[in-house]
Amino acid sequence: MPKPSLRSAIQPGASLVLDTSVALAYLTGTEATSERATELFDDCIATGRNTASLSVVSVQEILVRPFRAGMASVATAEGFLRHFAEIRLIDVSYDIAREAARIRAVSDLRAPDALIMATAVITNADMLITNDRSWLNRAKVAAPDLSICLFADLGRA
Repeated sequence: MPKPSLRSAIQPGASLVLDTSVALAYLTGTEATSERATELFDDCIATGRNTASLSVVSVQEILVRPFRAGMASVATAEGFLRHFAEIRLIDVSYDIAREAARIRAVSDLRAPDALIMATAVITNADMLITNDRSWLNRAKVAAPDLSICLFADLGRA
């Protein structure tokens, strides 16, 4: 049975929260899911087909490799974070931190992952996009109403 395409898995108009792994796949261009990430960012988000948000937790995670590589890499990553106008950066509010604590308590997710999942829950996102398969079972317990799209389960465009 063929895997569903990204465009069939993500409905037009759906609001998305993106896991760090999805943004990194787009930025590096060398990961197994980079082609799907490019389709997501360039064809769905940049065109306005879908709205997208990133937790500021992802900002921190995205900038680690560039800071190790040098200031030119930092400038590239920050250019993406600050100037990809269709992506909204979501601060960690009290409500998000509280929800992340609840998620961690029932799922054992790491704190950054729980904060990203909580961002999707608190902002009422239609879907959380990730490359992390372990989130599927944990979300069933922690956020059963949250729809999760796993890039690895999608076919090519």
